[in-house]
Amino acid sequence: MPNRITLDPKLPKAFDATPNDARSKTQLDAWWDRPYGVTLSDGRIEVRCLNGGAWDRSTHLGIADDYDAACALAEAKQAEWLKFRERPCLLFDEGQVLVMRQAQRPDEAQQQLAAFPSADAANAYLRANFPEV
Repeated sequence: MPNRITLDPKLPKAFDATPNDARSKTQLDAWWDRPYGVTLSDGRIEVRCLNGGAWDRSTHLGIADDYDAACALAEAKQAEWLKFRERPCLLFDEGQVLVMRQAQRPDEAQQQLAAFPSADAANAYLRANFPEV
């Protein structure tokens, strides 16, 4: 059974009009990576999540016909997003190639995984250590 999501939560004022990097730690702790549902006028449920998919509002994950479907949709879409967000990427910086993982929250820093003198060396590292990338 999928994780249960909150339905029609009381969101902070201007929740979907606030840049993620302007949010308080308290708000990030309460809402980051926690999908929720909003009941639409026709009874369907819009599933949303504050997860960095948008820089200034929660991310629309989809619309489901009922609560159980909304929970399943939330779990599947959030898992997809986390897999994408955690993927390492290359950053070219002053004659070196850095393998980085982006920050997982706005109040965290990106993480340097390795540094190489060339893109070929960095790509070889990615292939060896992250074959799914």
